[in-house]
Amino acid sequence: MWEIEHEFREKKDYPGLVEYCKQRAGRLPDDPYAQYYLAEAYVLNGEYEKAIESLSEHHKHHPDNPDYHHVILDALYALGKTEDDFDWVQRPVIVRMSAEIVDATYEFLRSRRKPHSVDELYTRFVMEGYLLFTEEDLLKALSEDSRFVVEDAEAGLFAKVRVAGKRHTRRR
Repeated sequence: MWEIEHEFREKKDYPGLVEYCKQRAGRLPDDPYAQYYLAEAYVLNGEYEKAIESLSEHHKHHPDNPDYHHVILDALYALGKTEDDFDWVQRPVIVRMSAEIVDATYEFLRSRRKPHSVDELYTRFVMEGYLLFTEEDLLKALSEDSRFVVEDAEAGLFAKVRVAGKRHTRRR
């Protein structure tokens, strides 16, 4: 099944993906993943209202499902709305770029000998909730903070970040 979905995504055939997911969700109305994939296909196809509508009832039955939270939030934000524009049974955790994110990154890197890529650092926050900031936002925040040294900033997500003042010795 995932191969078929992957093929639609690779071709960017989002209308085809929606149809495929509709059929699957119709055959498996109690399968939370089938419903999630349908709503996600709606988002990819730009049908944000349908995505929200299709998951609203399922969210009531599975209010702590982070996959549902993410798709609903993607659709809300694409519509120019906020998390306050949905009747949540259980509100999702939304993580915004903040001093706490920068401080947590500092604490993580402080005890590390080698620099880490922006992509690696960003990924550390994924499990905390819906990230309402991008890797680029994190790179910018770290670049502007004197506690960090950003190596090869032009590499974007693959730029390496370390704590300023730490010596990095090469192993011989």
